Amino acid sequence: MIELELIQINEYELSDCQRSQILSLLQDCFSDYFEERIFFKQMSRERLLAYSDGLLIGHLGLEHRAIKIGDQFASIFGIVDLCVKEENRRQGVATELLRTVEGKAVANDINFCLLFADEHKLYQNSGYTLFENDCIWFGIDECKSIGMIERRLTDCMMAKRISGDIPWDETHTVDLLGHLF
Repeated sequence: MIELELIQINEYELSDCQRSQILSLLQDCFSDYFEERIFFKQMSRERLLAYSDGLLIGHLGLEHRAIKIGDQFASIFGIVDLCVKEENRRQGVATELLRTVEGKAVANDINFCLLFADEHKLYQNSGYTLFENDCIWFGIDECKSIGMIERRLTDCMMAKRISGDIPWDETHTVDLLGHLF
């Protein structure tokens, strides 16, 4: 693994230089999604930035919120837009970003880390489970609120239990109590 410097920073504290670096990384990794903003649906609360030799090579956005799983509230960290520069992939950068978030979750008694991904291998190798649940969330499309969405998610929602004994199975409806990240 390459030597990393990880910086955790609130969204509102990002410098113009950091915003520019994040935008460039997101555009490289998600070419169809990001135009001139550093978020897809909504800004994250925090960012975890991975630097090597002073260059931004990895990133994730971090949400903290309550959700409902069935009739129980759960505290979650939502992992958003995890990405690593192509030339730095398969060197442990993404795994280290995930471990850092999970360590913070353990220290703060967070129940689950939750993410939505098209590619599952990295996350499954890190202990995440792909779930198929009926879900409710507040829809945002093309930077416009579109109302409540209720739909079964079958191929993208992944979670990892961090603490507690709140049951999560596919019979429960998951209410994100906000937007899909």
